[in-house]
Amino acid sequence: MTLDGENVELYVSLEGNAETGCDTLKEEKKARKNGLLNWLKHRKRDSGMESMMTASDKSSGNKSNSTPSTPKSGSKKFNVESRLSQSLFTESSPCKDLLSDARRHREVPENDYLGQETPLTSVKAIDQIDLLREQQKILSGEVALHSSTLKRLSEEAARNPLNEQIHDKMKRISDEIRGKNERIALLEKQIADSIMVSSNMEKSEISQFNVAELVAQLNEKSFELEVKAADNRIIQEQLNRKICECGGLQETVASLKQQLSDALESPNVRSKASYSQQFAKMNGLQMDKEVVAPKEISRDLLIKTQVTEIEELKHKVVGLTESKDQLELQNHKLAEESSYAKGLASAAAVELKELSEEVAKLMNHNERLMLELAAAKNTPTQCRTSTLRNGRRESLTKQHDQVGSSSYLKRQLAMSKERELSYEAALLEKDQREAELQRKVEESKQREAYLENELANMWVLVAKLKKSNGVDT
Repeated sequence: MTLDGENVELYVSLEGNAETGCDTLKEEKKARKNGLLNWLKHRKRDSGMESMMTASDKSSGNKSNSTPSTPKSGSKKFNVESRLSQSLFTESSPCKDLLSDARRHREVPENDYLGQETPLTSVKAIDQIDLLREQQKILSGEVALHSSTLKRLSEEAARNPLNEQIHDKMKRISDEIRGKNERIALLEKQIADSIMVSSNMEKSEISQFNVAELVAQLNEKSFELEVKAADNRIIQEQLNRKICECGGLQETVASLKQQLSDALESPNVRSKASYSQQFAKMNGLQMDKEVVAPKEISRDLLIKTQVTEIEELKHKVVGLTESKDQLELQNHKLAEESSYAKGLASAAAVELKELSEEVAKLMNHNERLMLELAAAKNTPTQCRTSTLRNGRRESLTKQHDQVGSSSYLKRQLAMSKERELSYEAALLEKDQREAELQRKVEESKQREAYLENELANMWVLVAKLKKSNGVDT
């Protein structure tokens, strides 16, 4: 009964380990999609199944080899454990499917690597990494199983501390767990080394791809160079043919000249002379025909250039006339401003003259009042004593009048001076403005004269071009 209870507990723990193994495989499937070996192609499905079978065989073989010999009393226990490990492998068949799906999802489209097949070494590296991971998972499952068994045995040992068989089993299971952990660490190291090797292979293949691309570019450039060299050879052959033709024509011309000189020296001078004249006429006509064509071409080109020059000159004339009109308008505006400034200056001069006259009148009135004041101060004191009260009153009233009139005169004088200064400043500003306007008028006149001169030169040039065009036609 205790053995059956142990089997039930172990079976439950194994199912839990299988479920955890499936979950880890699912997480690994998601991580592999963006992993380091994502660009490598997947091997065929049957090879994956074979690797799984070999992995299971190797793991079972390792397990059987790693299991030490035990006493007869524990044989039933280990048979149960081996049977449970086999049931673990059979129960984890969905995990195998997930693993095959993960391998299938590692497959990359052919366009990502330009349709090149994955090398055999890369496939072997993938198989080796998958095999090592499968062994690691199986060993981790066995470690979990042994740890649960060790936990259960520790509880039994706590209940029965005098049972030496339980202590032996615990020691043996702890040794197995330690050995399996060491094997797991070794497998992890081997997986890391395999990944490093595969990454180095990836880098080497990428460098090979770059070298192949550069070689393709080099071949393309060399092909273009060969095409250009062939074109150059064809052009050189055409040039050589033309040179040969020119040499042949020169030889024929020299032979004809020699024949002509021989014919002129022969006795039949008249007939040969007439023949030479006809031949010369024919040559002359031929030469005229050959010369007329380039002359006509050059004349057409000359006419076209003259027409373009005439059009450009017309555009320049239009621009100069427009600028002349603008300058005339500006000159008219400046003349109007100058006349307005002159009117302001004349009005300011008239007002200044009136102010100066008013100032002179005020100054004369002030001098007269000052004289009256001095005369009033020089009167005898007797008149003052006799008419003290009346004199005081009169003097006070006169004094007030004089003080009021003098302050008023001072104010008027200050105001007139201020107005005079403002008018002088206005006159100075008017003179400056008038000088500036005069300078602008002079500049506009000079500009107008320059433009008229340029316009006359343009018209002379147009007349010359028209005259030369008429002579050519």
